[in-house]
Amino acid sequence: MTAHASLAEADLHECKGASTAVVGKTIIAGGAGTATFKYANPHGGIYYSDVGVGTVITAPAAYTKLAVTTVASGMAIEFTEATTARLTYTGADTIDCRFICNVGYTQSGATRDGYLQLWKNGVAIAGTEQVLTCETTDKNHFTLVWDQPNIVTNDYFELYMKQAAGDITILSLYMTALGMRG
Repeated sequence: MTAHASLAEADLHECKGASTAVVGKTIIAGGAGTATFKYANPHGGIYYSDVGVGTVITAPAAYTKLAVTTVASGMAIEFTEATTARLTYTGADTIDCRFICNVGYTQSGATRDGYLQLWKNGVAIAGTEQVLTCETTDKNHFTLVWDQPNIVTNDYFELYMKQAAGDITILSLYMTALGMRG
């Protein structure tokens, strides 16, 4: 009997299902002797950039969605990258995900605090609120990094901002989701 490790290349075999697996998928053990081919790290991203003019959000005294027209990163795997500043998970498994978000903005009027928050399915995610003091006409930049567990099919994510008074102008926005199978 020959040990598997010493078989010639021509005598080795692939894992079951490898010949029909989608390019880029890897085998993921399901326990109890089962395994399927899946993407190891679902991901997607969107961006917006108009530093010359920007998009005005009128007097967002309460949290208001950053409704800019975004561009898909073009790297989506198990995410949709909408032009509506939204990322939606489309995979079948429950995953954990890291979000990296950047927003550049300015505001008019007196010095004010601006607030940024990540929302899931139309509801604020506790713990994601960021605050930044912005002097009138200064350009400012938010960075928000967040690990979100237990994301399921059709969960969607958006960015919201507010400030006590005055308009804000969104100059740039970037949001990416990096999924992890546990």
